[in-house]
Amino acid sequence: MSELRIFVDFNNRDFDGFLRLNLTGTLEDLGREHLVLEEGMPFTGSDGDLTAKIIVVAPGIEGIWRGRIVDGPWEEGA
Repeated sequence: MSELRIFVDFNNRDFDGFLRLNLTGTLEDLGREHLVLEEGMPFTGSDGDLTAKIIVVAPGIEGIWRGRIVDGPWEEGA
């Protein structure tokens, strides 16, 4: 089974520093895998240049699901 890989923008962060998981590419990747975000869900996030291990955290004051980087980011292929 392949590792779950979702598009993220490492520059799209909320006031608490978490990645916002509301971008079109993110939602398309989740839809393609038939996934719904849940708190504590692990995945690999990538923007095509960088990759990181991420854990989903609950929506913040903006009402947007967020991700906490737990390892990385690294350059793709490194």
